[in-house]
Amino acid sequence: MNGGGVAAVIVITDGILNAFKKNDALSPDRAKTKAELHIRSRWIFNNLVSKGVIRQVSGDRYYVDLQAQKRYLRRRNTALVVVTCTVVTIAIILALVWR
Repeated sequence: MNGGGVAAVIVITDGILNAFKKNDALSPDRAKTKAELHIRSRWIFNNLVSKGVIRQVSGDRYYVDLQAQKRYLRRRNTALVVVTCTVVTIAIILALVWR
């Protein structure tokens, strides 16, 4: 996936998580349907469900597990920093070698 694709996934993911926050779907008793949250992205939504960030309760109702979200975002941000540092390091090395 190219940089633009990665950025798009991040934006869509953050939009989905923000929809849950805005609608207070942050616990099982406040779970909402995808329609109530106006969520259309199936692949990214299902990915968050499979990672346990979004939990399903009673049929088609969902909520965000805040602890799982915190772990997910920490891992995602760490991966982004590592990739960015690696790309910058390679660019610097290539610039020095090809002088």
